[in-house]
Amino acid sequence: MKEFLKYAAGLGLAVLLLWIVLRGVDRAALLAAIGRASVLGLVAAGAVNLAHNVFRVWRWRALLAPVRPNLPFRPMFTAVIVGYLTTWVLPGRLGELVRPALLTAREGVPIGPSLGSIVADRVLDGAAILVLFATGTFLSPIQGDAARKIQSAALVLLALVLVFMVGAVVAGSFRGRLEGWFERRGRLLRWGGRAVLSLALGTEALRRPRLLALVLGHSLLAWLTIAAGVWIGVRASGANVSFPAMLVMLPLLAFGVAVPTPGGAGGYHAAMAFGLEMLFGVPADTAVAAGILMHLAVVLPVIVLGLVLLKTEGISWGDVLAAARGVRGLGRETGQREEEGAA
Repeated sequence: MKEFLKYAAGLGLAVLLLWIVLRGVDRAALLAAIGRASVLGLVAAGAVNLAHNVFRVWRWRALLAPVRPNLPFRPMFTAVIVGYLTTWVLPGRLGELVRPALLTAREGVPIGPSLGSIVADRVLDGAAILVLFATGTFLSPIQGDAARKIQSAALVLLALVLVFMVGAVVAGSFRGRLEGWFERRGRLLRWGGRAVLSLALGTEALRRPRLLALVLGHSLLAWLTIAAGVWIGVRASGANVSFPAMLVMLPLLAFGVAVPTPGGAGGYHAAMAFGLEMLFGVPADTAVAAGILMHLAVVLPVIVLGLVLLKTEGISWGDVLAAARGVRGLGRETGQREEEGAA
C-alpha cells in the first residue's frame, strides 16, 4: 500500500506538471510541430543517448577497480540498464539500489563498496554536468546579466561538489583513525560512521591518479554524449539551437529526470520546455514538442533493452525487487543488531 501511494503521488505530480506544460500551448501548432519532426533524427538521438551508458559502465569499473579489478563489461552493463528500467517503470526509485545489488549478486562485489561507488558515481555526474554547464554558458548565445548570474551559480555549485568529493576521499584515507573514533561514540553515531566509511570505500579510485583520470574522463564523455543525443533530438524536433545550448540545458534536464514521477514524465517535459523557451527563445509549441519527443527517445530504448536483458540474462522482476529491498533493508538490520549488542 505504501509503494502504491508513492506511485499514485508521483503519477499525480506527473499529470500536474504535464498540465502546466501544455497549458496555453496551441494544440494544433503542437501537433503540427510533432508531425514535422524527423523520425530518423529522433531514432539517432535515442541511440546516441543510450550509448552514453558505455562510458558509465567504464567509469563504474574504474571506481570499483581497487575492490575488484577487471570486472566484466556485460554484467555491469546489464545492471546499469536494468537499474534504469526499474527507475522508469516502478515506484520508489529502486533503480539506484538495483544496480549495486545485481552486481553484488552476480559478481560477488562487496555491497558496501558497491553502494559507495554509486554515491561517487552521482557526485561525478554532478561535477561533469556543472563543468559542461559552465562551459556552455560562455559559448551559448545567453547574453547580459542572465549569463553572468548563471555562470556564477555554476561555479558555486561546482565548488560544493568538489568539496563533497574531497571530503569522501579524506574519509577513505583516514578510515582506520575514523573507525576508532566512531567506535568510542554513542550507538547512533557509531552506526552512522560505519555506514559512511563503508560507502567511502567506493571512492578509493579517486585517490589514485590513473583511476581518477579515467573516471573524470568517462564522466565528461558520458555527459557530452548525452548532450549530443539531446541536441540531435531537439534539432530533429524543429528547434534551431546550438550544441553549447544543450550544455546549458543539462542541469535542467537532470533535475527534471530526478523529479519523482513515473519515467520522469512531467519533470523532463517541463525542464525541456522551460529551458528552450525561456533561455533560447524557441517557440512554445516547438519547445513542448521537443520535450515530448525527446522524453520518448530517452525512455523507450532503455525500457525495450532492459526487458530484453531481463529475458536473455535470466533475471526476473522478483529477483530485481528482492535485490533492491535487500539493500534497502541493510541499514535497518544493522541498526537492530547495534541495539541488540547494546542491550
